Amino acid sequence: MSFRRIRLTLMAASAMSLAAACSRDEAYAPGVAEAEAPMADMAVGRSAAYGGADIAPPAPAPGGEVANAGVMLAYSYSMGIKAPKTAIAPLVAAHERACVEAGPSVCQVMGSSVNSYGDDHVSGYLNLRAEPKWLETFRGGVASDAEKSGGELTANTVSTEDLTQYIIDTSARLEAKKTLRERIRNLLETREGSLNDVLAAERALADVQGEIDSMTASLEAAKARVAMSALSISYSSDPETSVSMWKPLGEAFQSFGRTSMQSLADAVNFVARTWPFFILGLIVLGILRLWWLGRRKKA
Repeated sequence: MSFRRIRLTLMAASAMSLAAACSRDEAYAPGVAEAEAPMADMAVGRSAAYGGADIAPPAPAPGGEVANAGVMLAYSYSMGIKAPKTAIAPLVAAHERACVEAGPSVCQVMGSSVNSYGDDHVSGYLNLRAEPKWLETFRGGVASDAEKSGGELTANTVSTEDLTQYIIDTSARLEAKKTLRERIRNLLETREGSLNDVLAAERALADVQGEIDSMTASLEAAKARVAMSALSISYSSDPETSVSMWKPLGEAFQSFGRTSMQSLADAVNFVARTWPFFILGLIVLGILRLWWLGRRKKA
C-alpha cells in the first residue's frame, strides 16, 4: 500500500467537502421550502454528497412535540415584570431557587443580578435554560408571582430557530470526517513510503481529528439548544409605587440647612461682586456734587 493513497484520500475529502457545501447552498436556495422536504430524502441527498456514506438523520432530542416530529427547533423566551421596588429582589431569588431545586438536568441558571439606582429604582434579570415542559409550567408561575407581588407582566415573547438543516448537515459531515480518519489510520499502519510521507499523513490525521472534535462540540451544542429552551426575565420597579407622595416634602426638610447656607453664600457673593462698583459710584457722586457747588458760587 503506497502513501499516494493518502494524497488521493485527501483529494477525495476536499471533493466531499465541496459537494457538501453545494448541497447546503441548494437546500437554502430561495424558493425551496425546507419544511416540505421529507427527512428521508434529505438524508439520502447528503449521503450521496459525501461519497455514498450511509448517514441517517440524528435521532431527535427530547425537547417537545415538534422535535419528535422531525423538525428540531430551538425556543427562546423573554419576559418582563414591573413590580414595587421591595418585591424585585424576592422575586428574583424565588425564581432562581425554583430553577436550582428542579436540578441541573431540568433547569440551569445562566446568570442573575439585582441592581439599585438611588432610592427609587431597582432592577434585576434572570437567565436560565430549562426542559420545555417544565419551563411551560414555570412561565405560568412567573406571571402569577408578578400579580401576587402587586406588579404586572409587561412583556412575554417567544422566538424560534430551526436547527434541523444544521444538525443533519453537521452529522453527515462528521461521519464523512470519521471515515476519512479511519482511512488515514489504515494507511499509517502499513508504514510504507518515506519519512516525509509518514509525517504528512500524521499531520493530516491530526487536522482531521481537530475538525471532528470541533464538529462534535458544535453538534452537541445545537442538540442541547433543542433539548433545553432559553428564558430571559427582566425585572424593574414601578415608579408610581416606588416614590412616596411625601418624599418631596421630606427632601425639602432634609435640605433646609444646606439650602439656607447656599442662599447666604449667594448673598455674600453678590456683595463681593458689587461693592467695588458701589465705592466707584460714591466717588463719582462726590465729584459731581463738588462741581455743582462750585458752579452755584460762580452764579
